[in-house]
Amino acid sequence: MSFRHRLALFLVVTLAAVQVLTAVVAYSFLRHSLVDKEKSELAAATHVFLSQLGILSERVGDDVQVLSLDYALRQAIAQHDYATELSALRNHGRRVGATRMMLVGLDGRISADTGAFGDTGRGFAYSDLLDDAAVSGERTALATLGGRVYWIVVVPVRAPVPIAFIAACVPIDDALLEKLSTLSETPRGIALATAGAHGTWSVVARTAKGPKAIPLPNRRVDDGEFLTVTTALKTASHSAPVIAVLSYPMAEAFAAYRAVVPPVLLVLAGALLLAAFGAMLIVRRSARPLETLAATARRIAAGDYTAPAPMAARDEIGQLNRAIVNMTGSIADREAALTSMIGALESARTEAVKANEAKSQFLANMSHELRTPLNAIVGFGEMLHQEILGPLGVARYRDYAADICASGQKLLTQVSRMLDLAEAEAGRLVLERKPMSPASVLQQAEAALRPSAEAAQIAMIVQADPSLPQIEGDADKLRQALTSVLHNAVKFTPAGGEVRISARRDTAGVLIRVEDTGIGMSEADIEVVTRPFHRLRSALDGQHQGAGLGLPYAKAVIALHGGGFTIASEQDLGTIVEIRLPERAAALSDAA
Repeated sequence: MSFRHRLALFLVVTLAAVQVLTAVVAYSFLRHSLVDKEKSELAAATHVFLSQLGILSERVGDDVQVLSLDYALRQAIAQHDYATELSALRNHGRRVGATRMMLVGLDGRISADTGAFGDTGRGFAYSDLLDDAAVSGERTALATLGGRVYWIVVVPVRAPVPIAFIAACVPIDDALLEKLSTLSETPRGIALATAGAHGTWSVVARTAKGPKAIPLPNRRVDDGEFLTVTTALKTASHSAPVIAVLSYPMAEAFAAYRAVVPPVLLVLAGALLLAAFGAMLIVRRSARPLETLAATARRIAAGDYTAPAPMAARDEIGQLNRAIVNMTGSIADREAALTSMIGALESARTEAVKANEAKSQFLANMSHELRTPLNAIVGFGEMLHQEILGPLGVARYRDYAADICASGQKLLTQVSRMLDLAEAEAGRLVLERKPMSPASVLQQAEAALRPSAEAAQIAMIVQADPSLPQIEGDADKLRQALTSVLHNAVKFTPAGGEVRISARRDTAGVLIRVEDTGIGMSEADIEVVTRPFHRLRSALDGQHQGAGLGLPYAKAVIALHGGGFTIASEQDLGTIVEIRLPERAAALSDAA
């Protein structure tokens, strides 16, 4: 997917997400506001419902008071005329809407009950109502009888003192609740529920529009369909608890707002389309120059430094275009200069390689030409010193011959090392592969340098493991390499210092360690001293003389033996050289 399409998709998705989020937030806020409003209205409707029950109580109480003054009823009570009592109770019960009328004696036992014909002598369940009615003249309460909820009105029958009590039971049924609901200015669903023996709530009366679930008392429940308010009603003593549940369907609360939803959705859809069209125009105008610049960048990355066509825009994209034009010109110029420089450097490198090869070849070819006259000088010097052909006559001539012999021997050693290094670089240095004792080679090298160490007042300490294994290699060249290392250690150690030499068996063969307390060197110097024909500045002063061949020669010889040569040093603290030699002849270099 191109940048243009991704940008357009991002803008469209963002706009759609903003609109959806706005709609969700608005709906949530509206729903929350409506719920709070309806909860408040339901709380007020609960008070209205309780007031309606109070008015019903007053009306029923007035009618029952009239019944208590009926002469025929009082005469029937005095004569214990059950039929007349029952007839009077039924007639008045129909007028007041009571489905159950009871006549209770002063002893609290029921003498007549329209709801239980012939069943008399039982105690009245709510004796506290009788006591209160005897004092106040009338007592009303909400109570349950036989699993139903009644509004019970108790009135004493006086002649002129109380002779009995009339208990009128007006049922709170579906019809009454429906009537009370329609009398309200804002109709709500009403339901009454009682708790059973096991604590479960069951609906005993409800309107047509009522909640499907009965919550616990004094709880508000929003189950998605109904918003409900539950109130515990005050009941008579020993009565099962009764709760009134007023509900309001959420669908009716949102009915007025649902009509607004389609127009709002149309407006949102139109706004989204308009915004998407505008986003496409903006993206099209902005993305095309960017795509052009991207193609230019790809050409530059591929090595094509042709400048892009200039843009007339003065915004950030135009500035970027002008910067790329200038950049391509600069890159093209630098590329041309770099190409030319690379060609010159390559030619110089080729010449340097050829010169180095010629130098190495020259030195390798000079082996015979240099060694032959030096051997002659050394040999004839020894003959003169030893006076083989007869006495020289003057003793000083013999001393001069000894000096000639020593200087020639020293020069021959330096030339041999230089030529061996040249042959090693040319890959033509030959090693003998013979078993040898590294302890013996080390002892010879130490013996050669001990006089020099003693003259410089330097202690030489040798610790060699007597069980060192034999190795295969060139004993003469290895001795020269170890002598070079020891010579370097002695040369750069001041008077009073020490050179410690140790040799022990290693996992791969033999480890030789040479440690001195000399002047030391830095990390950068370590790399220099192991290069052939390189010397440190300190080696050029009057105190430390040399040709810079010792350590490079030793490193080359150890490498041809298949070993390792490492140097660790710190300035003014000394130097440690470690030499590792393998046991097997197979480890020797192929060049050998």
